[in-house]
Amino acid sequence: MNESKKIIEILDNKYKAYLEEDGKWLNEGFRNIFIEGEASRKNLKTSVYLMLPEEIREDVDQLLSDNFS
Repeated sequence: MNESKKIIEILDNKYKAYLEEDGKWLNEGFRNIFIEGEASRKNLKTSVYLMLPEEIREDVDQLLSDNFS
């Protein structure tokens, strides 16, 4: 599995409760915060990312930094 899909899977699993409740607007899960579902800083949809709770944004930042530095 490539790193991009791994990041999306980690977020989907970790924040499953968020996606089922408050995050229903992310129809396809965290894949929707990236252009074409490719997890990288350059593909991050800033307007969507900023709608996420701060805790989740921090995790996204950490995962992107850890895997693509």
